[in-house]
Amino acid sequence: MSKMKPRRKSARQETSERSGPNWMLIGPIVAIAVIGLIGLGVVGTLNPSVAAEPTPVLSETVTNATDYCESNPERCIITGNLDAEVTMIEVVDYGCPHCANFSATKAPTLLANYVENDKIRWMVMPFALGPGSQPSAAAVMCANEQGTELALDFHENVFALQGTSSVHTKRGFMSIAGNIDGMDEDAFEVCLDDGRRMEDVSFNQQAARSLGVRSTPSFFLSNRLISGNQDLEVFQQSIDAELN
Repeated sequence: MSKMKPRRKSARQETSERSGPNWMLIGPIVAIAVIGLIGLGVVGTLNPSVAAEPTPVLSETVTNATDYCESNPERCIITGNLDAEVTMIEVVDYGCPHCANFSATKAPTLLANYVENDKIRWMVMPFALGPGSQPSAAAVMCANEQGTELALDFHENVFALQGTSSVHTKRGFMSIAGNIDGMDEDAFEVCLDDGRRMEDVSFNQQAARSLGVRSTPSFFLSNRLISGNQDLEVFQQSIDAELN
């Protein structure tokens, strides 16, 4: 039986093999290209994520809300009779509807009846239940850099941003600052942009939580915790009891 001659490759097959990829040459080129993309950060899956900055840790042990604010006046708005024996501290989240209601319906009466006549000292501790409202608390502290009266004006007006597209935004903060007489808008904007008060917001969060704050508004009346937006009579009776 005669042996079959091996079939001769067609011209097309020979051309295909000759023109096939030379992986010995292409492999190193691809490797160099990938390394370059990694270096440029273009390949997201290969580029390790940047670690978030750690949350600053409050170094002091907080056992008294009044002492905390007195020791850190840049973190709290302090008004009223500085020598008063009774102190009321309002812990507020600027995204909280109950805080807005207290500020609009009860705070004016309490300020008029107890603060403006020097019976008590009043403090506001800007606070945030979560990261969303942290910029608003920081903005209030930026306003506080320019004095108590301007800070209180800003504090009272920032609640108006709730329910709008400007809530917790620089745009909203600047619109409020522009309507407050005496506010240095340029200095205020610099404070917002450099974020220097965000750390203080974190410190206030840690301090308030260590004192038992779990919701807003919360209050400390001579360091006794009062939780929630209570009826006006509850606040009045509590303050009167402390004064007497």
